[in-house]
Amino acid sequence: MKCKTIILILFIGLVCPGCVEHLITVRVLPDGRYTMKFVTRGDSTDVFNDDFPHPFGSPWTTHIATEIKNEETVWIMETSGLLSGPVAFVAGESSAIQLAHPIDVKRTAGWLGTRYSVIQFFKGREVFRKYPKFGDSLGNTEDDSTKWIGEALYYIGTTAINDLQEDSTTLLENILAERIENYIRGYVDRKNFTELYSIGDSASLFVDDVLQPFLTQLPANYPAAYQDAVDLYSNEMHITGQLQDDQFKFHIFLPGVVISTNADSIAGDTLLWTFGLKDFLNDDYILEAESIVYSKKRIQFAIIVVTLLVLIIAVILIKFKR
Repeated sequence: MKCKTIILILFIGLVCPGCVEHLITVRVLPDGRYTMKFVTRGDSTDVFNDDFPHPFGSPWTTHIATEIKNEETVWIMETSGLLSGPVAFVAGESSAIQLAHPIDVKRTAGWLGTRYSVIQFFKGREVFRKYPKFGDSLGNTEDDSTKWIGEALYYIGTTAINDLQEDSTTLLENILAERIENYIRGYVDRKNFTELYSIGDSASLFVDDVLQPFLTQLPANYPAAYQDAVDLYSNEMHITGQLQDDQFKFHIFLPGVVISTNADSIAGDTLLWTFGLKDFLNDDYILEAESIVYSKKRIQFAIIVVTLLVLIIAVILIKFKR
C-alpha cells in the first residue's frame, strides 16, 4: 500500500464522513429471551460500508429495501434476531473490524417478583489515547485536517511493530525494534504531509520507506506481516472517521416496571437513547436498564402474613400490659 493510499484512507474518513441513522431496538420477553433489530438508513455508500456493520450469520436475518425521499434514493437495511443471554456480535467475513457493542440481558426470579436487566456497551474508540490531534479534528472540521497525519502514522507504524513483537515468527531484538520506532518518528517529523498528499502516484511506499534501512536485519516474512498490521490500524482509524456524522437511536422495551435506567428519556414503555461518535470517541458508552414484574399473589400473601404478625404482636402487647 502506498503512503498516499494510507493517507487517503485516513483523510477520506475525516473529510468525507457518511451521514446515516442507525435505529436499534431491544424487546425483552417475559421468559428472558429478547429480540434485537438493527435498522440503518442512508445512501448506499453509507449503509453498506464497514463503520457499523450489521450482525451476520445465525440467528440473524437481513432485509434490504429502498425508498424515494426528496427525489433521492434512501437505502434501508434491517437485521433482526431472537437472542438469549450475553451476545458478542460477529460481523461478516468481509468486514474490516469485529463489532464492538456486546449486550447482556438477564432474568432473575425472586420471591416477590422477577427482575430483568439490560446492559449494552459501545466500546470506546480511544482516539485521544491513540492520536489526540485526530480527535481534535473530528470536533473541528474547519481546522487544517492534515495536522494529525504525522501523529496518526507514528501511532500506526509503532503499534504495528509492538504487535509483531508478540509473535515469535516476527520477534525482533529490542534494540532493533526501538531503532525502527525512532526512525518512524524522524520520518513523520521530516515529511510535509500536505505536499505528500498532492504528490500522487510518485509517493514512495510507506512500509518500504520505514523498513528499507533495516531490511538485511529483518526476518523474511517481516515486511508482509508489518504491512498487514499497518493496514489493520489504518482501517480502524478510517472507520472512526466514517462514524463522525452517524446518529444512533436505541430503544429498549422491558417487562414490568422500570426501577433504574440511564436512558435519555422514557416514552410510555419505551426507554430512549440518542447518541453519536462523540459519546464513545474515547471511553465506553454504556446503556443500562432494569425492571421488575411483581408477583401479585405473593405480594398479597406477604401483606396477609405481615398483617397477621402485627395483630399477633398487638394482642401479646395488650395481654402483657394487663
